[in-house]
Amino acid sequence: MAADIEHDEEGRRFNLIVDGQAGGYLTYEIYDGCLDIQHTVVSGSLRGQGLGMILLDSAKEYARAKDLRVVPTCSYAKKFIQ
Repeated sequence: MAADIEHDEEGRRFNLIVDGQAGGYLTYEIYDGCLDIQHTVVSGSLRGQGLGMILLDSAKEYARAKDLRVVPTCSYAKKFIQ
């Protein structure tokens, strides 16, 4: 299984592509020096394979590069980000 992330910076979204197909996404907003992770979604058949964590890691790397503090509004992100 090949998993890739495409960042749509204008749309404030990270898209998960698995074997050439859409497999999920993470959406965010930026305000007051924060990157607020609002939704993390992985397609049902792909859940439980760590793909949500790949999306979170991509968002965290982007936040670090932009010197933004990560705020997890999304319940999935809250589990892994303190």
